[in-house]
Amino acid sequence: MGLTSAVCSATNLASQLILQQAPAASWAGVNGGTTGGQKADAAHIITVSNRFELVSALEDAGDAAKIIQVKGTIDLSDGRPYQNFNDEKHRSQIKIPSNTTLFGITADAGFIHGSLVVKEVHNVIIRNLHIETPVDVAPHFEKGDGWNAEWDGMNIITSEHVWVDHVTITDGHFTDAMYKQKDGWPYVQHDGALDIKRASDFVTVSYSLFENHNKTMLIGHSSHNGAQDRGKLRITLMDNIFKNVIQRTPRVRFGKIHVYNNLFIGDRSDNETYKYMYSYGLGTEGSIISENNSFTISNLNSPCHILKLFSKDHSGSVIDHGSVVNGQPVDFSQCDVNSSVGWKVPYQYQLKAVSSLGSLSKEVGSGHLLR
Repeated sequence: MGLTSAVCSATNLASQLILQQAPAASWAGVNGGTTGGQKADAAHIITVSNRFELVSALEDAGDAAKIIQVKGTIDLSDGRPYQNFNDEKHRSQIKIPSNTTLFGITADAGFIHGSLVVKEVHNVIIRNLHIETPVDVAPHFEKGDGWNAEWDGMNIITSEHVWVDHVTITDGHFTDAMYKQKDGWPYVQHDGALDIKRASDFVTVSYSLFENHNKTMLIGHSSHNGAQDRGKLRITLMDNIFKNVIQRTPRVRFGKIHVYNNLFIGDRSDNETYKYMYSYGLGTEGSIISENNSFTISNLNSPCHILKLFSKDHSGSVIDHGSVVNGQPVDFSQCDVNSSVGWKVPYQYQLKAVSSLGSLSKEVGSGHLLR
């Protein structure tokens, strides 16, 4: 194939991928589906390579169907270090409007020094992007709990029909090992990788890599938010890798979470920076249907340590079919956990053989779609 033909083929592939909608085999694919900017006209297909272009493209289009093509790594701070809490809040949060497809068109496409915020919108697709979790320059101190950071890599708040696909979220250049001590506590500067909360609904996270992080994915932010969250927070996690993350994959309150064909890799004792604690955190009325997942956790004393129960009075529930922990079938019945989830998956889906999940490393995360 000549150079011109190769370039045309790559361009055609990118065009086809950018117009894809959320898979039917997931929560984002039901109840009307998730199409993002699929219906964008030529004037609303825009390539951006810096913060100004990105913000302008998003704001100018408003809720009209739009496809924003990200070229290269965008520094959301514009190379100007944040000075304080208010400065970081004002400049680092990039709000994504409704009817948007945000797609990385280069191998290095992504964001540093900031957050993507999907708030009070609908029909959003975010694909093929590398996100380095932001560093809070002014963490707040909570008595008895120490220093806590504020900003997440991505935050989905009160939004419906969101598809996150082939995204990498990692601490990147600033790891937890680099935290200093202040007033006798670790000066924690990372918060979540991806949080989904406040009645967000019909969300799918697929073929994404979560790596080198502590508080990975929080679903449902509070045990006191049931009036808003009950009946919402329907989320699919499929074909992802969670590697060297400490906890919350996910931690769930109120939601109905379908977790299938995922690979979990960690170490409970020898990883000094990202020492594994648990995978599924079951909070108030949260429920997980887990199927054909693989947990490879070194130095794990019991399969029950895959789980953590946060609420005894209104504990969440989990049921598993076909998953393995360090090569052995999962049996959560020995873990004193409620297995009555009370709902069924409403869509058709394909379970992969657990033995094949190792190949996900060649598929997940940013940069793989256009190869």
